[in-house]
Amino acid sequence: MRGTLLATPARNYMIRPSVYLPLRLAAAALLLSTGPVFAQNPDPAAAATAQSPDVPVAAPLPTQIDLNLINLPTTMSIARHHSYFRLTHRFAGDLRRGDFGDLAADLFTLDKGAVIGLEYRFGITSNIQAGVHRSLLSKTIQVFGRWDALRQGESLPVSVSVTGSYEGLDNLRVYHQPGVLVTVSRTFGDRLALYATPAFVGDTHAVDFIAGHEGHDHDLGLDEDEHANHNDTWFMGLGGRLRFCTTGYITGEYTPRLGGYDPNAGVWGVGIEKRTGGHTLQLNFTNSFGTTFGQLARGGSPHDVYLGFNITRRF
Repeated sequence: MRGTLLATPARNYMIRPSVYLPLRLAAAALLLSTGPVFAQNPDPAAAATAQSPDVPVAAPLPTQIDLNLINLPTTMSIARHHSYFRLTHRFAGDLRRGDFGDLAADLFTLDKGAVIGLEYRFGITSNIQAGVHRSLLSKTIQVFGRWDALRQGESLPVSVSVTGSYEGLDNLRVYHQPGVLVTVSRTFGDRLALYATPAFVGDTHAVDFIAGHEGHDHDLGLDEDEHANHNDTWFMGLGGRLRFCTTGYITGEYTPRLGGYDPNAGVWGVGIEKRTGGHTLQLNFTNSFGTTFGQLARGGSPHDVYLGFNITRRF
C-alpha cells in the first residue's frame, strides 16, 4: 500500500457585501473564512510520509527510514505485498594499515576487493515479512522471517519485532546456524530512534575457519583453546539513528557478546546516510565484513577498520 495523504480542500465562505452590515462584522467573517485553509496543513511526520509514496503508511516516524541500521534489524515494517532490496559492500583493505600515501595509492582500499551481500524481502502481510540474504563471505546464505508484533503508539512506548533465521555456508549446504532475535525500539519525536536486539545464534563455533577469508589481508586472531567448549553465542545488538537534517542521518551500532562462543571483538559500525524517496544510501565504517547474524555473533577485528556502504530500495 502506498502512503498517500488525502486532504479535503478548504471551503471558502463568500461574504456578500451589504451596506446593512457593519465593517467590523465583515472583517470577522473574512478571518473565519481563512481558518480551514490553515487547518489543512498536516503534521510533520505525516508530511514526511506523504513526500515519499514508497514509504508504507505504517512507518511510525521519519527516524524509521530503513529495515536495518548497518547490520542490525530495526522494527520498521514493509507494506503487504511490497518488496525490499539491500546491497551491502565491505572493502577488504584495512584503513589503519599504511600511511596516507599508501591508502591514496589504493584509492582508500577501493582497490583491495570487497565482500558483497545481496538481500531481498517480501511483505507477506503488513506485519509479517520473509527474506533471503547471501554474503560472499564463505558463500553464506541466510533465510529469515520476521513478525512485527507491537508498534509504538499512544498506549505503548516501544515497538517489538521477532526474527527467526537459518543460515549456512557454501550456499546453505554446510555448517547450519539457527538464530532467534527480538528487536525493541523507541522513537523520540522525528529526530532519534534507539534499538536493542538480544539474540541467540546456534552452532557458531563450527564455522570459525572463515576468519581466514581467502584473498583478504585481515587477521581476526581467534583463540581456539578459550572457546573449545562453547558452541552457541548470545549477543546484544545496540544501536540508534539520529536525523541531523531533512534527509540526512547518522547511524551507529555495537554488538557485544553476552555468553557462549565469543571470539575476537564485538562488531561495531558507524555510518552517515541519505534518504531519497524509497532509497537509502549509507556510507559506513566497521570492524567486520559480517552482515548475517551468524557472522555478527563470531565478532570482528580488534584492530582493523573497513570502509563500506549499503544501498537499499523499497518498492
